[in-house]
Amino acid sequence: MTAVETMEEKKPGHGEVRSTMSHFRNKEGMLIRTYASIVPDAKGSIVLVHGNRCHYRAEFAAYNLRWYLDTYKIGDPNVSEVVQKELQAVFPKGAANVLKTEDSKGEKGFAIDGQSFFDLTPRFVYEGSFINKLNDLGYNVYGLDHQSHGMSEGLRGERNYYLDLENLVDDVIQFIDIIKRGQFENTEEKYTADVIGGPSQVGKVFLAGISMGGNIVLRVAQKTSIYNKDNHMFVDGLIAFAPMCDLSSYTASIGRKIQLLVTKMLACCCPAATCMVPNEKIINNMNAFFRNQDPHYFKDTQCYGVILSLIAATKKLHRNHRSYPLNLPTLVVHCDDDDTVSVKGSRVLTSKLLKDHTDLQYVELKGSVHCLTSVLYVDNIMPHVSQWLDKVNA
Repeated sequence: MTAVETMEEKKPGHGEVRSTMSHFRNKEGMLIRTYASIVPDAKGSIVLVHGNRCHYRAEFAAYNLRWYLDTYKIGDPNVSEVVQKELQAVFPKGAANVLKTEDSKGEKGFAIDGQSFFDLTPRFVYEGSFINKLNDLGYNVYGLDHQSHGMSEGLRGERNYYLDLENLVDDVIQFIDIIKRGQFENTEEKYTADVIGGPSQVGKVFLAGISMGGNIVLRVAQKTSIYNKDNHMFVDGLIAFAPMCDLSSYTASIGRKIQLLVTKMLACCCPAATCMVPNEKIINNMNAFFRNQDPHYFKDTQCYGVILSLIAATKKLHRNHRSYPLNLPTLVVHCDDDDTVSVKGSRVLTSKLLKDHTDLQYVELKGSVHCLTSVLYVDNIMPHVSQWLDKVNA
């Protein structure tokens, strides 16, 4: 028997994986939607944290290409035809509003605790997704929709709106603690500060985030370092994909500095007002096409308060770099020409801020891809993820 055959036999089949949903109430009383894909005899658990505008399924499940082609009448997936469609008009007129209702194009409604999130809509599939890949490695996979993202509640009912990114960090800390106590399916979970930080009752727990989620997981490690003991750590390892560590490229020029000053003034009096950047500026590619038809992906313009919060979060991460646990196994992956978040932040993080770290691995890939966990690009990162997990969970 070959090594490949042995590994294939160890992979759980889709029928053996139990994908389900739950929720908890955060410290602000908001309902936070949560997800899990559970495998038999798991080696450990991995908590995934999505990025700005996005939600758990859009970031880590796979968009159903066949369903999109059939539903949006693109036709058979002929490469030249798809490229032609992209160049002509990736975003059909009115697409931003076409899927707002529950029954539109396959959405099934929201009484969903205990259901498989792959049964909720035909928009997403398990096969080929980052969730699938991690399950195949033998890990339970968990995640959440940040407050005001996806199917979680938000401040004043607003979408993609929060006062401080630290609130999202605290939600992730609470969620990790829920998982470590084996309480994922307990929908009565509410914030209780004095229970956080105990040893895991479910084995090793690893944390991974992408983009804004990469910033969040790094902040989680900083804020929870007080809970680390000789016999256990709050999380057992961390992966940051294209982490949002530096946004200076968005404020470098004189014009951008003036825009930032105006943004600060507007955010003081009306933080929920939206920035006047037209949606056409969004990069036209297939992944963006999938997302911009998704009713739970935030397609509208960003509000001033959130823009300032994102910039402030990168600075807070730098200021608190000494609180990052020196012995926490850490993997950072970034593309050298990332078209959304500059690789400069990851380079500074790994070469300067964490230069004394005892267990740090940095992988810099060639290319301009930002959404590294998308089904379109996930095979580029999986060898690094698999090898790193084998090393830290030996």
